[in-house]
Amino acid sequence: MFANNTYQAVERAVLEQIIEKGQITIPGIAEAVDLSTTTVAKHIARMVEEKKLEEIGEEEASGKGRRANVYGVRSDMHFFVGVDINNAGLDVGIVDFAGKLIDSHTYTDFRFENTHENFNEVCVRIGQYIKGLEESRRERIAAIGLSLGGRVNSRAGTSATKYNFEEMQNSSLASILSEHFGLPVFVENDTKALTYADYIIYNNSRQNLLFVNFSWGIGLGIIINGELYYGRQGYSGELGHIHYYENNIVCHCGKKGCMETEVSGLAIQRKLIERISQGEASILSPKVRRGEKITEDDILYATGQEDPLCIELVSETSRELGKQLAGMINLFNPDCIVLGGKFANVSPAYFQQQVEVAVKQNSLRLLSYDVPVIMTRLGPECGIIAAGICARKGIFGY
Repeated sequence: MFANNTYQAVERAVLEQIIEKGQITIPGIAEAVDLSTTTVAKHIARMVEEKKLEEIGEEEASGKGRRANVYGVRSDMHFFVGVDINNAGLDVGIVDFAGKLIDSHTYTDFRFENTHENFNEVCVRIGQYIKGLEESRRERIAAIGLSLGGRVNSRAGTSATKYNFEEMQNSSLASILSEHFGLPVFVENDTKALTYADYIIYNNSRQNLLFVNFSWGIGLGIIINGELYYGRQGYSGELGHIHYYENNIVCHCGKKGCMETEVSGLAIQRKLIERISQGEASILSPKVRRGEKITEDDILYATGQEDPLCIELVSETSRELGKQLAGMINLFNPDCIVLGGKFANVSPAYFQQQVEVAVKQNSLRLLSYDVPVIMTRLGPECGIIAAGICARKGIFGY
């Protein structure tokens, strides 16, 4: 019988190799983890018996000799709960080991407030969601991932800007939630979660990339040499709060002239309201005159309806974003730039293409001529998937 600690160490090494390459053979695993094929075969047999791995066929013929069996991770080996707190509400769901969304629910009546009552409401709703899952899925939940905007130290499991109450100073947000649910909980900044998920699922051949989360605010995720870059306290990527403009506009962070004051959904909203108030026409004019709040979804809808004013503002903002990203290309020399966030749903003609043109115009050609500006493929429920992938990373390291 295998010693538990040896088996666990080998299991993790085997899983990392399979996840990285998608599928692998016993000789391939043996070479990767520096063990004999006999030893690896025993571990594989046990993992297949425990329904952690499955045989998915045989490798392609490459000459004489018997073709080796190919193995992969059973996608239902573990499930991960992903929780995304965002401007539109509270999204909760589960993803499988491969990062595929299995089930989800959006609580559209939820609005974030930095209060004890709001935090308790989050706990109640997550608990209700988990309780409502099929028992077979509930029993396979390995961890919970929580995606939050603002400054998050994922290593310590803390948030400096949300649910950071005085009585919690001696314990982390992650540990409090873990104790409450009886499961490991990992807390991650929303942009970093999206960056890592996009990289690990779609772009892991690009070892250096920048991910732009363009929504109500703007954040930057950084992958360097295949690793998510955190910085000293985990607060890297605060692109929106770099001082770029002498516009005397106060940012929500309290400073003046931050990038977010001109390049963000909030900036588009402000400019839209100002110009409608000055007499310009938009399909959102009636809503503005009634004093109703203009949301991201309102702006996205109006742009999709070919509203000239919204198209103009979104396109101008996208070009301004491209100018600033040109500087990031000169600084980081990445393989690509990935655009995500709410405004990634805008027509490429008004967003992606505007960013790309401005990047080419304002960066050094040697650094940018072969750097594509691409859209994330995570989809509309990206927050749940990203949080779930980060929970998997917290447990398995990948």
